[in-house]
Amino acid sequence: MKKVIMLLLMLVVTASAVSDAKKVRYLDTVKDLIVATQKTRGGTYNFLNGSEFAQFGVFEQRSKIKSSFKSLNRQFNVVGPKIDGQFDKLYKQMKSLNKLAFQLDPLTSFKAYSSLVNKMISLGGKVQIELYGDGSKFEKSASDVMMNQIMRLTEGLGKLRGLGSGIAARGECEDEEVEYMEGYVEEVNKNMNNVIKSMVALNKSYGDKYPAGLTKKLTTYKKDVLAYIKLAETKLIEKDNIQVDSNKYFKQGTDLIGGAIKFYKMNSKALKD
Repeated sequence: MKKVIMLLLMLVVTASAVSDAKKVRYLDTVKDLIVATQKTRGGTYNFLNGSEFAQFGVFEQRSKIKSSFKSLNRQFNVVGPKIDGQFDKLYKQMKSLNKLAFQLDPLTSFKAYSSLVNKMISLGGKVQIELYGDGSKFEKSASDVMMNQIMRLTEGLGKLRGLGSGIAARGECEDEEVEYMEGYVEEVNKNMNNVIKSMVALNKSYGDKYPAGLTKKLTTYKKDVLAYIKLAETKLIEKDNIQVDSNKYFKQGTDLIGGAIKFYKMNSKALKD
């Protein structure tokens, strides 16, 4: 019993001693893992639907996934054994999926990667609470927006990008894909509005922590996301003889995810300063 109590005390002391820079670095690594998995999913779906070029990108992203998991493992002391063990479990699941992905039905592969991403985001939420649950009001709010709102926005965009680019590569939208695409459109709209609302509120309360012109950047970003949604609705969903360039559509989605990550980085910088 004494050994257990001493271990718990050591973990508490370690957690309290974690610097702001180390906390942000850990969250950033989780973010990188999620983004690389999203790209792997989309690239795999593209490849399985006839885009041979997409295979090269898949192997590149798989390498990034492996590096992210290794980095999380090296940062073990930031979060402790329980969360570290959960990431290790996800790594094993990822390795198994990567071995099978190119042999699966395209939509089965897509769903499997999506399940892993959802687990990563949920675990990222636990990390956020572990690192900032006892922090200031700003730290709690900013870190929550980063992991629980912005990363969910990137996931909606990632699914809209991945499934949509696969549809474009094939040249037609199958009946089973229609419902998924429509759901992703709703998901992106919801999460985009949540992020914008939260970022506006943070900027209003802690304006000195954010760059000038943030409101304008958010307005422009919303316009770009809505344009992407319109493209999916008018050129992909329920369409045959599709003439959308798969690679360009994928890149456009990637750029929007990059835009969301810029808002993530504004918060991570503010947490370190």
